[in-house]
Amino acid sequence: MEMHRRSKAPSNNGIDNSTNSSGSSAKRNVGGSSSSLRSKHNSRPGNPYSAASQTTTTDIILFRSLQILLVITVCWFLSLIISVDPTTPSGTPNGDGLRGSGSASIITPLLDPTNIANARDQITKVREEFYTRYGGKPEALDMLKRGLRTFENEKAEKDMGSVRSTADRYLRSILRFEENQSSSLSAFQHAEFVMAFGGYSVTVGRGNHFEQSYPFIMEKILAPILALPPLGVKLVVRNSAIGGIPSFPYGWCLPNFLGEDADAVSWDYGMNEGNGAAGLESYVRQALMMPKSPPMFILLDMKRPRLELLQKYVNMGFLPDPVALGGRDAVNKKLLQLPETDKPPGLQKWDEWGAPKGSPGQSPWHPKKMEHELMGWMMAMHMIDAVEVALNVMEKDPNWREKVLQQNPSLGGELPAPVIDVATSGAASILHGAPSTDDSSKWHMNHVSCRTSFLPNMFGNFDSIIESGVTKDEEDMLQSRDDSLFNGGWVMDVGKVERETKVKVQKYGGLGYIDMKTALYGIPSSGTLKLWLPYELSATNPVQSSGDLLAGIYFNSVVFCEVNEKRGNKECNMLSDLAFEVGGAAVAKAGVTQIKGVASYLKKDICIRLDIPKDAKLSTKGNDFGLPVDIKVSRSDVSRENGACSISHVIWEHNVG
Repeated sequence: MEMHRRSKAPSNNGIDNSTNSSGSSAKRNVGGSSSSLRSKHNSRPGNPYSAASQTTTTDIILFRSLQILLVITVCWFLSLIISVDPTTPSGTPNGDGLRGSGSASIITPLLDPTNIANARDQITKVREEFYTRYGGKPEALDMLKRGLRTFENEKAEKDMGSVRSTADRYLRSILRFEENQSSSLSAFQHAEFVMAFGGYSVTVGRGNHFEQSYPFIMEKILAPILALPPLGVKLVVRNSAIGGIPSFPYGWCLPNFLGEDADAVSWDYGMNEGNGAAGLESYVRQALMMPKSPPMFILLDMKRPRLELLQKYVNMGFLPDPVALGGRDAVNKKLLQLPETDKPPGLQKWDEWGAPKGSPGQSPWHPKKMEHELMGWMMAMHMIDAVEVALNVMEKDPNWREKVLQQNPSLGGELPAPVIDVATSGAASILHGAPSTDDSSKWHMNHVSCRTSFLPNMFGNFDSIIESGVTKDEEDMLQSRDDSLFNGGWVMDVGKVERETKVKVQKYGGLGYIDMKTALYGIPSSGTLKLWLPYELSATNPVQSSGDLLAGIYFNSVVFCEVNEKRGNKECNMLSDLAFEVGGAAVAKAGVTQIKGVASYLKKDICIRLDIPKDAKLSTKGNDFGLPVDIKVSRSDVSRENGACSISHVIWEHNVG
């Protein structure tokens, strides 16, 4: 099968098995001819160029032909070795992890027409099921049109619309796999396409089982189609949404939550952020800094300001294939008014939750089980349209690999000027970046690192930056902590509301949820929490090469965020109740500012930004260098009862140095 052929790594410097067999056969023929001549003369072989030789004309022609064939084979083999130099890269890696024209040198198998035909048959069957589930083809397509919106760039080439751009993502995943197969270190068994979903309670699937949330419904429909040859792509779906959070600080930590390998990312914070698009734009700009930039962007929202924001980024050429996904508003209300047995199958039991009655999260603003199924089906139908386009490209264009490489939309770290001004936020550079010195229309963003205690977390756990000042506690996170634990150390814990909610969920078996809002909590008697923030850009260690160096050259700012919970007027206030030392220098109160608007939940701002003091110094750990940060609670009457100080995210913005 085509997929199996693609999965096999090329051998002998890129020569396929059929070529190897041909070469071996040629050598065996040469050996066979020599043996034949020896048997005729019972002595060493005759020289076909000697007049004394008794060989026939036929023997001479045969021997000469084999010599010529052997010479041609050797020359061809040497040309392959010369064309693939193992000491140098095959091309320059681009933002999507591909090496330009290097992938074009890989010898690839021909397409099997039966695989194409079978894949199309399966696509047709899935579409027919969609039509049946939602009231027939006309009704189902109208529903899809209302519930899923694509965005087209009028300046784009005629054959490079939104769906084609998504199709190219599938094809690039194949190219990445083929390129990795040439490496002995490759851990890839299949080409992979990764869709990572961020957001909060809607995407989590509150009120239902986690596996009933729309990302996993889409996965069940789309994964078998993508896995079929000739694509042979493994779909990886991650639902990394966390209930009850805003766009930020989550948006600063996209690689942590979604993974650096994400091909598609999503946003679902509409219920918390009104009709505005400021949080969405900052989130989009962070997503554009991810390794596979620009990712496919999925907006779980249909509010006009946010749709218009995405359209502007499409028109500017920075988002090639975003989609906006709706839910219940896509449904023809007349169908929901029919008797239960007359409703289309996909709309039956529309008002039933997937989890047992009384489970946490069964609120009017959360989608029920069948609405999640509709959302998953609509998303799958769009992605399957792109599969069909990818099949057409593979079938009709034998040079599709080279063309897909040429069309790779990697942005190289460039950003457009922002649409929305966030200058009053107190953190403009870490939210939107800054204009280039030579061209104000081109913006760039400093590298942002994150460590978080929130779950799920792909990498970058909070523990990795803790030096000291934490009380070790092995108790179940849902067990209440004794006050004595907080005397002499900060404690990893969850808030009162989070604990109560999780305990309720456990009564229903956990419902499969994996999200949890844990944080370090401290009071005055907890003492000093010592952190060390590594510099995570490639650079020569300045401390080893030049002695002590000012931290401000390498670090631009540090952001601390707390758990988003309201606990009354006497709770800890991060802005005024924490004292900081950065790089051995105390941070003045004027150097600590509240980030306003974007990092806010239920009108409570939850993040602060620290300037790097002028005399702050770097320190080293082995061959690495970084920024030491000390934190302690400065207000004497902060208590657990009234609301201890909490830290759930630490984000730092690098300077190039």
